[in-house]
Amino acid sequence: MLLEDFSSRQTFPADNWWNLSISGAPVDPQSQALIDWISGRTAQDSTSTRIVHPDFGPPPYGIPYVGVGANQALTQVAFSPYGSQSDPGAPGRPPGYPIPAQARTQSNFIEGGVPGGGAAGDRHLIVVDRGRWLLFETWATRWNSTAARWEAGSGATFDLAGNARRPDGWTSADAAGLAIFPGLVRHDEVAAPGPITHAFRVTTRATNGYVWPASHQAGSTAGAPPMGTRLRLKASVDISGYPADVRKIFQAMKTYGLIVADNGSNMYVTGAYDPAWDVPPGDTVPGPTLGTLKASDFEVVERGWQPRVGTGTGATDFFTLAPCRLLDTRLAPNQVPPGPYGGPAVPPGSDRVLVAAGRCGIPGTAKAIALNVTAVGTPGTGNLRLFPGNATAPVASALNFSAGQTRANNAVVMLASSGSGAIAVRNTTAGQSVQVVVDVFGYFQ
Repeated sequence: MLLEDFSSRQTFPADNWWNLSISGAPVDPQSQALIDWISGRTAQDSTSTRIVHPDFGPPPYGIPYVGVGANQALTQVAFSPYGSQSDPGAPGRPPGYPIPAQARTQSNFIEGGVPGGGAAGDRHLIVVDRGRWLLFETWATRWNSTAARWEAGSGATFDLAGNARRPDGWTSADAAGLAIFPGLVRHDEVAAPGPITHAFRVTTRATNGYVWPASHQAGSTAGAPPMGTRLRLKASVDISGYPADVRKIFQAMKTYGLIVADNGSNMYVTGAYDPAWDVPPGDTVPGPTLGTLKASDFEVVERGWQPRVGTGTGATDFFTLAPCRLLDTRLAPNQVPPGPYGGPAVPPGSDRVLVAAGRCGIPGTAKAIALNVTAVGTPGTGNLRLFPGNATAPVASALNFSAGQTRANNAVVMLASSGSGAIAVRNTTAGQSVQVVVDVFGYFQ
């Protein structure tokens, strides 16, 4: 169903980065400089400003989404140029995306409104499997009628009940490596009785690297915010005089903020296109009232900020798993889940970050995993270090080896405190890559 009402469903867990309250998060030391950059201020023009623009409205303004049932057929998608960073299908499911056949010939299934996607623009396609609660997203989507296949520049899938993050360095259907659907301003949520409880997607004219929760960069412009930057509407901004629907959007900007997810126009807040919006943005709700906000009404939350995760009190339960291979760098890259992560071998002095949650039966609520790590046919003397995926590598090693050995050891590794469910492996072998195998046999929660 096009523009299905999902306002009563929880999109990602409450502790997911899209759903985190940032109302008490610290302000970044460079907040003012970053806001000045977004506002276009220079030494010659110190008062320049940028208004907040609602990048949504009736078709074709905004990004559509469609809900499908469990019986929707899966169609394989040919990805280029980001095939190596694209998901062939959802975790635990056969390859393919559940794209309705109507998207080939009917308008407004794909961003831009052109049947089959056309040949220009971002052309995002967003599909939600309502029964399995899985999200499928593609970028630069196009139905190739000659080849009778769907094609896209990139694609990503997400378990909407989990917190798995894209591997560092990977894109998604969005430049930042994030999901798009959870960051949309949607009419069903604005019309629903409760508050909006998530952040919104926003663009700036350029970016500079990336910070958590993003996993991918799309530029290195000096002075620009990185992908993943959070902007928060200042607590001092009075929103009491606005209409209730606009006030609901503004309150979400105060509590959950905006996340920079793509290069585009400054302060363009992304929403779903929906005939229920009154008129194109700029004319009425959500147009001029949303546009009364300026970039200077916002502050930048400390870049890469993550909430502290308490360890709690009392015993932690251990759950055994059937031994399951999480990583085998001897395999080709980008193995199809639920198979293990593949190569390449871990380079010298480098980290390999793996999202364990959602694989091998490890739930998103797990705090640590029990594993066996093996270095295969080691090229020299060195060691492997295991640690949470968002932490600094420790001095202590988990496995030591000499040249020409295949050695293994058991370890318990905490998962990332961010909730991404990631661990990291560092190879300290001087000048030599190492083939690594990781097998999981239990988790703690």
